[in-house]
Amino acid sequence: MRVLLLGASGVCGSVALRHLCLSKGVDEVVAADIRPLRAGMLVKKLGLDKARTLKLDISDRGSLAEAMKDADVVANATPYIYNLHVMEAALEARRSLTDLGGMFYTTREQMKRSRDFEEAGLTVLMGCGLAPGIADVLAKKGAEHVDAVESIHIYYGEVNFTPALYKWSFRALLDELTLRPVIYKDGKFVQCPPMSGKEYFDFPEPVGTRLCVYSVYSGVATLPLTVGKGVKLVEAKYGFSDTGRLEAVVEALGALGLLSEEPVRVGDVEVRPRDLLLSCAPPAEPEVEDAVSVVVIVRGRKDGDLVEARYSLVQGFHRVWRASALAYLTGLSLSLATQMLGSGEVEARGVLSLEGAVEPDRFLRLLKHEGLRIEEEIKVRREL
Repeated sequence: MRVLLLGASGVCGSVALRHLCLSKGVDEVVAADIRPLRAGMLVKKLGLDKARTLKLDISDRGSLAEAMKDADVVANATPYIYNLHVMEAALEARRSLTDLGGMFYTTREQMKRSRDFEEAGLTVLMGCGLAPGIADVLAKKGAEHVDAVESIHIYYGEVNFTPALYKWSFRALLDELTLRPVIYKDGKFVQCPPMSGKEYFDFPEPVGTRLCVYSVYSGVATLPLTVGKGVKLVEAKYGFSDTGRLEAVVEALGALGLLSEEPVRVGDVEVRPRDLLLSCAPPAEPEVEDAVSVVVIVRGRKDGDLVEARYSLVQGFHRVWRASALAYLTGLSLSLATQMLGSGEVEARGVLSLEGAVEPDRFLRLLKHEGLRIEEEIKVRREL
């Protein structure tokens, strides 16, 4: 299997690169990045014999499509704003691909292209990271325990042990904190104010209690379709290492006008403050010592009884790979999903979410083989 990995030098892409190169079913990984020197240093440092680097500006659709033609499958680890563009190139090159999710709004746009890919005999697997990704597979697994689903609650929590304001794309984090999150309620998508739905949630140690807020979450767009069973509520909340600090930073940026997308004149140049802010932001911290947890709670009814299926996953900093827990789980999941797609194990065609395309037990077995420990707790309450 020959894999084209876009964004190979990023914090999550570098983990996917390493895992792909260590996987028996992968023959070659083309580590594509606009910063080939950084990707090349990574390949050399880790001694990844299966990898070769390629300088690629993915905004150049023609070059992107041409690079895709030499691969069996494409893994997109670039920021979500490129998802639709990468999809168009994949359709032109006639190649299937995976990505890390597009938050709610971009995911909905991606889903509109499903028929085009289905007719071309191609597959796009969206949201193949941690959350979205592993978390949604767990939600699908939980739904297997009930006849009718009442609610799905997804919680992501983190704690940083070394200083870091953000561990992934600053653009994605800023959008997460400033766009209107969406929940699915009683058959409708409902927009909520940014950073609303505040709730203190107890994650397994060492993450502990975190202040969680609604997320602009891809799975809210897909789970009502993939789980079905009359689900009435789907919501996702993120608990950052310091949610209060992030909220204060966003409020300050807003008060200074730096989140505005209206152009302002600076001398002889017009610039959008938000674009300037994004251009000035440094890259994400690649080696943040942290711990993350995902907790998924599915509630419903089975033979008239109230059933709650609860799944908990905890991951610490990967000291051997020098990768944050978030980066490790995201990159690992992307690699596994890409291999399933490239090997033909995923037979469905069109634009699909990870949980809508893979059999939950199969994917969870792969995670267990990698050493991940996921706890399942089933509670049944019945009237006597």
